[in-house]
Formats: sequence, C-alpha cells, structure tokens
Amino acid sequence: MVSCLRLMNIAFTNVRLYPLNHPEVVSALLKLHQVVNPLVEELEDIGFGFMDELLYLEGAMSLEETATNQMLVDRFTKCRVKYLTFAKGITKEDLVAFFQVMNAEATNPSKERPRELLEQMGVQTIHIVEAEADELANKGSFAKKKTLLDWYVKAVATYKNAVEQYRQGQAVDFKLLFHHIDDMTATIKNKGCEPYLLLPVLGKGLDAHACHSVNVSILACALGGLYGLNTGQINTLSICAFLHDLGRLIIPVRWAERTRPSTPDEQAMARQHSVWGSLFLLCKTELPLQAGVLADRHHQPLSLAADKAGHPPPDVFLKIIAAADYYDLGFISDKYYWRKHRQDRVLRKMLNHRGKEHDSTVLKLLANCVGFYPPGSLVLLRDGKKGIVVRPNSIHIARPKVYLYESDALPGPLPQEASAESPEGAAIVREAPPPPVLDLSELDETGLRFKNSIVSVLSPSGGVDVQKILASRKEYFLRHLL
Repeated sequence: MVSCLRLMNIAFTNVRLYPLNHPEVVSALLKLHQVVNPLVEELEDIGFGFMDELLYLEGAMSLEETATNQMLVDRFTKCRVKYLTFAKGITKEDLVAFFQVMNAEATNPSKERPRELLEQMGVQTIHIVEAEADELANKGSFAKKKTLLDWYVKAVATYKNAVEQYRQGQAVDFKLLFHHIDDMTATIKNKGCEPYLLLPVLGKGLDAHACHSVNVSILACALGGLYGLNTGQINTLSICAFLHDLGRLIIPVRWAERTRPSTPDEQAMARQHSVWGSLFLLCKTELPLQAGVLADRHHQPLSLAADKAGHPPPDVFLKIIAAADYYDLGFISDKYYWRKHRQDRVLRKMLNHRGKEHDSTVLKLLANCVGFYPPGSLVLLRDGKKGIVVRPNSIHIARPKVYLYESDALPGPLPQEASAESPEGAAIVREAPPPPVLDLSELDETGLRFKNSIVSVLSPSGGVDVQKILASRKEYFLRHLL
C-alpha cells in the first residue's frame, strides 16, 4: 500500500511534464494500476485523506512516510480535496482522467469542482470529497478552529432549506446535501463516528425534526460501516437516511405551536408522512430510487421473514434506517408524536425486542456503536462523583469515557501573546489544559477490578445543563483523538 503514494507522486509529475502517450506516463500509470487494482478488488475501495495538512493512506501510512510526497499534498490542497477513494473496477483510463483533472485544477482552477469534472468524463470509480472554501481559508495556525458542530449546524440548515423548497414547489438543489453526506461518510470511514454522537446533545435548540434526520443519517452511516458495506453503499444509505422523514412537510407548521394534543384525525394525517415522503422522493431522478422506497417503509413493522403475501424480507438498508430512526426518536421531546425516554432505556427496550421488531445483528452493532450509556448521559459514579459520558466503548459497552465536569476548573481568559506571523499581528490565545476524562475500562493497581463504575443515570436537574457544560469544551470533545 505504501507504494501507492509513491507511484501517485511519480504519475502526477509525469502527467504534468509529458504528453499522455509518452512512455514515462504510460509506464507510471500501468505500474500504479497494477498496484491499485488488486487492492480494490480485495477491499472494494481504498481511501486517502488529510491529517495535519499531510496526505495519508488509510490504515497504512504514517505522517513521517508522507512528508516526502509534497507533490501530492500540493495537488490535493490546491484542488480542495479532503478525502479521496479509489473504488473497485478502476481502469487505467480512469486514472488518466483523474491525474489530468488534478493537474489542471492545481494550475488553473475551474469553476466546476474536480468531482463534477470526473463525473462528466464518465469516471465512477474515483470519489472525491472536497473541503469547504472557508475550511481552506481557516487552515492557518492562528485562525478560528472549526469543529464538527459547524458541520452539524450547516447540515440541519440544508435540510430545512430543502423542506422549504419542496413546500413552495421550487426546484431543490441536492449538491449541497451530497457535499454534507460526502464529508460525513469520508470522515466516519477514516476516523470513526465517536465525536459525531455528541452532536445531537450540542445541537439541542435547533429544529428538532431537521436534527432528527441528520442524526439518523449519522447513525446509519456508522452502522453501515460496521456492517461491512462499501463506500458507495454507505453514501447511498446515508442519503436515504437523511431524507427518510421528508414527508413530514405535509404536517402544518402551526401544529407545533399549539398547546392542545392532536386529534385522532390529525394523528392519522401525520402517519401518512411516509407515503408522501416516498412520492416526493421518487419523482427526483437525481436521487437513488432506494430513497423513496425506504421513506415509504421506515415505520412499517419489520418482519424478518417473507410474509404470507410473498413480500421479501427487508434488506439491510431498511433494517439499519429503521433501527436508527427508532433509536433517535427516543431522544426527541415532542409531546404530540413521541414520548421522551431516559437515554439508557431506549437501547435496552430495543434489545428486548430483538429478532421481532428489529434485526438482531443491527442491534448488536448499534449497541457497540452507542453503548449502554449514550454520549451526553449524566451519570453517578461509584466514588460519588458525577460525570457526563463523552465517548462510548465498543469493546465494553458498559464502560464509556466520562467527563468529570465538577473537577474541571474552567480557566478564565488565557493570556494572549502577540505574534508577527499571525494576520495583522493578531494575538494567539493559548489552548486551555485538557479536561479530566475518566476511562471506566481502566483497572486498579491489582489488575483484578475496575477503578470506577457507573452506579446510576441521573436526570439533568438541579441546574445541571449538560449542553452548556459540553459546549464550553466542545473543541476538545469533538476531536477524533480523544
């Protein structure tokens, strides 16, 4: 795998210097294809990405090994490439088109994005996820750090905008939606989903139904990766999950502003949202057909065997979206449509009905993903301390990582240092010390028992605002390296 980056570096140089029929170009692309093709045949796809402004090959390259690939870094950075995937079935012609687009974009940027240019050239085996323009502008050491919460807020706003365009009968531009999904799926595939699980907690106060659609897409993406789906399948699954509740736009907005419960007729109308969502989505040719089918069926009873009418059992997409949808609905406080459950009881209830209402395999993956104590849960530890769960533990789902917020003396404004390197001599604010996070899987000195354990889950009362507490440290908790 290490040779992939070296050959890509040579190919970039040769395609830039020589015509495509030159022996040096033909030889470099042939060698690269001979290395890449067996890998993608065995693994379905291989991914590349950026970390600390250096290119790395997923699961194979260290930062030190990529330091000499400056050509690759320059080409990808200037083309706004954030992640790159070579998929199964890649041909030498696809590689030629890819290197042409990347070299041309690095020297003379086009109005169209590299991904769109490749699609126009008929390349379906190379997938590019591009960085936002403001992400590139904020790459400097002294710029404001962006977090996953910025992505979450944008994704929620994109969903609300799409719903409003549907409601007014306007044409819906799905490019921004695809960009959000690409960013999420590539990040989760390369770095994991753990920080994303805190976003529903940090995003409270935004539109609940729009957040629900984004939350289901996050869970579906994570479960699809754990299930073993390839990159293309996970992208399709995430798009379908993002739009699965679009039919709720038939419910009048003013209903949410009333103080009385819905009447039986109004509840019956609300239950029709899945049918309407299917009709809205099936008429859009730019969306996968699965989006309409899954929107129609995501609330139907999940039978694990063919019924008497001969309908086939649900496929893995429906199993995943149905489980993610039911799980996230347990956290939505909507007095008209759903009852709010205690966080740790939602998964337990689903596990009690495994094999009946939900697929056992998907539920096992969901348990590994979120744990018995979901991120954001306020818990009481055996030593009497209180904490907030900030990370699940896929190996031991009852022993997550807990933020001891009472022991965290949040500092005031830290001293600032002037720097000539910063724009206009702006001051650099030193980073606060890391907060105290306890890993409940740690053993004591004897190695025979755990240092600490969760005794109970607490209700956020007594002035404990979990969202506010986590928001004060969001730059730390939304890192992938925690």
